[in-house]
Amino acid sequence: MIKTGNFWLFLALMFLPNISFADVTVQSTVDRNQMAVGDTFTLQVKVSSDQAVPVNEPSLPVISGVQLIHKWVSNQTQSQVVSTPQGIDFKTVQTKVFNYQFAVSRDGEIRIDPISVQVGGSEYITKEIALEVAKSGAQVAQQPRPRQKPPQAEPSQPFDFPDDPVDSIEERFNQLLQRHFGGGAGGGISGGFMTEPRNAKEAFFILAEVDKTEAYKGEQILASWYLYTRGRVRDIDTLKYPTLKGFWKEDIQIATHLNFEQDVINGIAYNRALLASYALFPIEEGKATIDPYKAKATIVGGFGFGKGFSATKASDNIPILIKPLPTEGKPEDFTGAVGEFQMLVEVPNKSLVTHQPFSLKVRFEGKGNAKLIELPKLPISEKLEVYDIKNESQFFKNGQSFKEFEVLLIPREAGDLTIPPLVSSFFDPKKQKYVSLQSEAIHLQVLQGSKQASIGEERLKAEARALPSLAGTWTPGFKASKPKANFWILAFALMLIVFVVRSFYELGYFEKNPDLKDLIRQRFNKVDKLLAAGDFRQLGIEVTNATYQVLGDLSGEGGANEEFEKILAKVAPSVRREIEAPLRKLLDYFGMLGFGPKSYVEKFNNSKEAQGKVKELEKLLFKAIRLNRGEQDES
Repeated sequence: MIKTGNFWLFLALMFLPNISFADVTVQSTVDRNQMAVGDTFTLQVKVSSDQAVPVNEPSLPVISGVQLIHKWVSNQTQSQVVSTPQGIDFKTVQTKVFNYQFAVSRDGEIRIDPISVQVGGSEYITKEIALEVAKSGAQVAQQPRPRQKPPQAEPSQPFDFPDDPVDSIEERFNQLLQRHFGGGAGGGISGGFMTEPRNAKEAFFILAEVDKTEAYKGEQILASWYLYTRGRVRDIDTLKYPTLKGFWKEDIQIATHLNFEQDVINGIAYNRALLASYALFPIEEGKATIDPYKAKATIVGGFGFGKGFSATKASDNIPILIKPLPTEGKPEDFTGAVGEFQMLVEVPNKSLVTHQPFSLKVRFEGKGNAKLIELPKLPISEKLEVYDIKNESQFFKNGQSFKEFEVLLIPREAGDLTIPPLVSSFFDPKKQKYVSLQSEAIHLQVLQGSKQASIGEERLKAEARALPSLAGTWTPGFKASKPKANFWILAFALMLIVFVVRSFYELGYFEKNPDLKDLIRQRFNKVDKLLAAGDFRQLGIEVTNATYQVLGDLSGEGGANEEFEKILAKVAPSVRREIEAPLRKLLDYFGMLGFGPKSYVEKFNNSKEAQGKVKELEKLLFKAIRLNRGEQDES
C-alpha cells in the first residue's frame, strides 16, 4: 500500500506542467571489458523512449589511459506488443545510440565513471564500468564481440527492449520521481545483494539475488534466480530447485517459460530471464544459507541455428545472517509476527438477540507473513461466551498477506454489550521495534430472545437423548447350555468371509474404474454445452483442465499438479514428439480465453473458430492416449 504522503506527491507530479511521462531508459555498455594495450573497444550509450523526447549528447567523463579515435550516432525503432489492463496494445520504442571507439594506451585497471545524459529536460546517470587491461602481447581471455563496421555502412539494427510494465502505483510513483528529479538507470533489488558471474565469457550462468543479507527472525526476504546469456536459449531443464532449509517459503513466481530482458553486469550487456522467485521467512536466528538453483541449458548463437552448446550450471550459495528479535520492549501478547500490518475488527450484523450466535471478524493484512499472527485475547465473561472460531489466510505474489478470524459469540443477557478494544503486537523490522495495534471498542445492543434453549444447550440435550438408558439390575431369563464347537467354528468362518468380501468391496476391487477416454468424453460434452451458451471464459478453463488431466494420467502424475513444462517432460518421448507442438498452440489459444484479460474475452465472439479448436484438441488428446497405450493411430 502506498504511503499517504507519497500518494499526494504522486498526484502532484502527475499534474505538474512540463513533465515528460515518456518511459525512458539510459544504459552504457562496452563490447568487452578485458583487453591488452593497443586494443580497441567501443563504448555505447543507449537512450530509449516510448515517446519522442529531446536527447542531448552524453557528457563523457575524463577516461585515463584511453584515446578517442572515432564516434558516431545511430537511431533505431522497435515495435512491441505489450499487455495492459485494457488488453493487448502496441508500443513503439525509439532508441538513440551514441558510439565511441577508444584505443587503450596503458595496462592496469581503467574505470569509466558514470555518464550524464540530458533526456527531455531530466538528467540520467549510468553505472560505472571497470576495464581490465593487460600488457601488450599478453594473452587475454577472448570475449564475444560484435563485428565493427564503418559508421556510414552500419545498418540500423533493431534492438529488443523488453516491456517493463508497472504493476503497482508505488512503482509508477518511483518512476515519476526519477524522471522528474533525475536519476540513472539501474538494475537489481535496491539495497540487496546479487552474486557475480564466475566467468563472464561462459555461454550462460545463473545468478541469485536477494533484497537483504541480514534479517530478523521471521522477517521477509525476497530471493530470485536469473538465467543470464548472450546467446539464445534453445531449451532448459531445471535439475534442482533451492531447498531453502531453515526458511518458511511462499512462492512469488515460478517461470513456466523464459521472458528475457536486458541487464548489464560490469559494463557487459546480457539477456536475462527470471527462473524462480520466493518470499522467505527465517525460522531460527543464526547463520543460514540460501542454496543453489541448478539447471541444464542448450545455448545457440546468431539466429538460433546450429547444434548449440549444452552445459549444467548452478548459482552460488548466499549466506544470510538471521538476527534474533530483541527482548527489550517485547509485549506479553507478541506471538511471533514480523512485518508491517494493519488490524480491522468489526461485527457485520448489528441485530443481536440473546442465546443466538453473532460473528466478530478480526482481520490482519500487510507486508510480511500474516499466517503467523494469532487471535488476540477475547473479552470472555458470563455475559458473552465463545461458540466457534474459524480462520482464513493467504499470501499474495506482491509480498502482501492477510489472516482473518471469524469468532462466533453468544450473548447471554439482554441490554448494552460492549466489546472492549482488542490488542495485538508485532515486530516492525523497519522501525526495529515492537508495535502494538489496538482496535476501537464496539458498542452493541442485545435484544431478549425467545425462551427456547440456546444452540449449545440444544446440542447437549440432543446428545443426551441419543444415549440409551442403562438398566440398574440385570436378571438373566435363560439358562446357559453346553457350547457346540462346530457351530461356533462355522459362525466365525462365515463372519470372516463376510468381513473380507466387504473390505475388498470398500477398497474398490469390485468396481470398474472409468476409462480415461470416457472421462474425456464427459468433459468435452460439458465443453459443448459451454460453447453453445457462449461462456468462453469457462470453456477455456474446462478445456485446459481436461488437457492437464490427460497429461497427468499419461505421465503418472495423477492430478497433474505440476507446471506444464514439467509434466510434459514426463510423458513418453514418442507421445511428446507427436503432440507437443500442436498442443502448445492450442493451450495458448484456450489459455487466453480462460485466463486472459477480461476485455479480450468479452470481445471474443468467434464461436465457429472456438468449436474448430475444441474438436482439434479433443482429437489430439485421444491420439495421445492411443499412442501411450501403443495402439495404432487412427488419424
